Amino acid sequence: MALAPKIAAGTSAPAVHMLRPTPIVDTELDWFFNRAECDMGVRSNFHAALSRHIARTDRERATPEDAAEASHAHRTIRGWLHAIPDADAGVLQAAYEQCAWPGSLVDELGRITGVVVRLACALDPWPADRSALRMLETARAHWLDSDLSTEQGAATLLHLRREAEARFAKAHRAYAVVRGDGPCLARST
Repeated sequence: MALAPKIAAGTSAPAVHMLRPTPIVDTELDWFFNRAECDMGVRSNFHAALSRHIARTDRERATPEDAAEASHAHRTIRGWLHAIPDADAGVLQAAYEQCAWPGSLVDELGRITGVVVRLACALDPWPADRSALRMLETARAHWLDSDLSTEQGAATLLHLRREAEARFAKAHRAYAVVRGDGPCLARST
């Protein structure tokens, strides 16, 4: 059971340990942004045609009920994300959506890599096309990665990291409060 962040009476800020992602929320958001569509989707008929010739695993024996449960979980999580401010939902999407960031940048920043990259893109003209945005983010990520070794680059990255950590903690907390203490809705893999 996830613990919703609680604030002591008389204070307006949560304790530091309450700013960390809870495992249930972390798992749930990772599933929502990266695997939910696969769990809800219709399997390819190519796979069904070959099923006689390949070994089946429990994962491949998804039933229509499994897809319905995944769809319900996805709809519920999406509702929770719509209930928080758009900026917070965008931060969570940037943090959890898997992208091909440079390895050393991911090693340095971990979960907040996407948030740092998005912040680094803030002064660039925002493209209307989603694929153009991906190209802009990828270019900015490689720029950040190449600047890691310079003193100015390290200072820039430190500034972006602090801002990203604050935004991620705020967004995660907002989601956890809206979500409450229920069980994890992410489908097990």
